[in-house]
Amino acid sequence: MYQEKIRRLRARLKEAGASGALLTTADNIYYASGFASVMDGWHLIEPIAAVFVPTDANYPVVLIMPEASIISLIVSERGGYPVHFERIATFDMLNFCETARAEDAHLALPDDLLIELNALMQRVEGNCEPDIIQTIAVTLARHVGIKNRVLFDDLRVAMRVEAISSQSWGDALEVVLASRAIKTSEELSLLRESGLVADEIMAYTLSQLGVGKSWGEIEKQVAQYMISRDVDPLPGSPMLFGGAYDLVFRPDLFRTEVSRPFVGGEIAILETQGRYKNFWIDINRTAHIGPAPQAYRDQYQAVREVFETIVARLRAGANTAEICEFRDIPAAKKLDPPDKLLVVAHSVGLVPLESPVRYPGTGLHGAKEGFTAEPGMVISIDCLYFGSGLGPSHMENVFIVTDTGSEPLYQFPLELTETGT
Repeated sequence: MYQEKIRRLRARLKEAGASGALLTTADNIYYASGFASVMDGWHLIEPIAAVFVPTDANYPVVLIMPEASIISLIVSERGGYPVHFERIATFDMLNFCETARAEDAHLALPDDLLIELNALMQRVEGNCEPDIIQTIAVTLARHVGIKNRVLFDDLRVAMRVEAISSQSWGDALEVVLASRAIKTSEELSLLRESGLVADEIMAYTLSQLGVGKSWGEIEKQVAQYMISRDVDPLPGSPMLFGGAYDLVFRPDLFRTEVSRPFVGGEIAILETQGRYKNFWIDINRTAHIGPAPQAYRDQYQAVREVFETIVARLRAGANTAEICEFRDIPAAKKLDPPDKLLVVAHSVGLVPLESPVRYPGTGLHGAKEGFTAEPGMVISIDCLYFGSGLGPSHMENVFIVTDTGSEPLYQFPLELTETGT
């Protein structure tokens, strides 16, 4: 899997006329090597590791990390999570490495661990530098030279490296996202696995809805259930949307009041979000607390017809902006007003927005220009109606793009759920 990713990155780097990519953000490091640190959960502002991927396959992929963390590579391997690299370059992090170098008269490492550690140390190149920026600078000078253009996924790192070595640099974001957008077979297997888990989470969530339940209670129960299924919930709340009105629908908040119980008649927008084995879950369904009026059922069905028409267009070679054009779909004309329907397609992977579009991809052009779907891409179709007459109606599924069409990750039914009926 990692060889395929490195080949894809190298092809993109060659197209960009770059000599390599220096990756320091946690998701990109994980993508290119499988390395993850417990300190990633600290969300530090500065990088604590890096991966250098040279364009020329004659040069090695270098993992840059604190010297004290080298033994974690053995621990990860033994735990079934191997890290992929060809060389290691090290640096001091605070005074952790100094402490790790001190001898402990009471510690005797087992022979098998010493053998593995010795083999690993043979792959370390250069000296342990005082900080990560200096190690990056000497690593690049060693393998590509300062006149060769290297792409960075963190331009602050690029500027710091340039300040001490005059390294030529550029932005790696679009190259990396273009690579990440096409999944390997192993990644697709994990995403299919996440789809089964997402269906179970949605079923559990709906089982918790009902008159007398508060949104706050349900959020906590869903978060606990997600954790029991090895999913890391979205920080703050696993339930991003909750369908509420305060004079007008608040699309920036989507929150149901947490201080009062459901009394019946509310609309709950259920988007359970979190990470399963580092891959994003992004499933969205709509529920009505108690029986829904027929007019609302008709509205929901119209949104569903639009959604299913758009999904049928998803295939390799299609442009996502064209896929999402709904104004020519007859069912859209049943909505009051149709222009309150939001339809967007975006790539999903290690993050919920992994689309290969020019930076900033969250700008209007990200939806209006779109991108071309390719086999192996994993694309979410969001169909979100915000009309205030009857209330919102939303649905979202994620699909694997194939040569002939698409394969849904989530099998949970699209039908409107009416609790208590």
